[in-house]
Amino acid sequence: MKYFALILLSIGLLAGCSDSSSTPSYEENKKMLIDALQTEDGKKAIRTLLEDPKFQEMLVIDSEQVKKSVEETMLSKEAEDFWKEIYQDPKFSETMAKSMKKQQEDLMKSMMKDPEYLKDLENFFSSDEMKKELEKTLKSSDMRKEMQKVVEETIQSPALQAKWQKLMEEAGSSKEEGGSKEDEGKKEEK
Repeated sequence: MKYFALILLSIGLLAGCSDSSSTPSYEENKKMLIDALQTEDGKKAIRTLLEDPKFQEMLVIDSEQVKKSVEETMLSKEAEDFWKEIYQDPKFSETMAKSMKKQQEDLMKSMMKDPEYLKDLENFFSSDEMKKELEKTLKSSDMRKEMQKVVEETIQSPALQAKWQKLMEEAGSSKEEGGSKEDEGKKEEK
């Protein structure tokens, strides 16, 4: 605050000591003030001013006024158009989704514990209209291609191949045991 006042005083003195007999114009004063504020001392003075608790109290606005202003702004037709347009930008949408991920997860977890929500979800998915939509989606060519891709990836999985090999070995050994028991049973009959 002291630096800021000192800078302004210096500018005034320098302007008064200039060779010209007339006072500087508004544009000249404005340019000098902007130049002074862009110096390191000017920036430091502004930071000090913004950190001052008394100055911060002056900046606090009535919360009702802020609430009303935000509601009017956010609920206007222009705001609706703005948000529709900005959400079409993939980078913005991705950033928003990432920033809200934790809250969405918490919300979903709490909803999954709510019996009323689960009942509504169950009713929604068991409705005839939803069943028809799911059936249509599952029978679509895109879904079939996706399912084929998943099956191929699953078949190529080393973990699954090891399980299949183990199952085949078990099936082979049980067939041999079963075959020898059958042979013994046939021999006993004769």
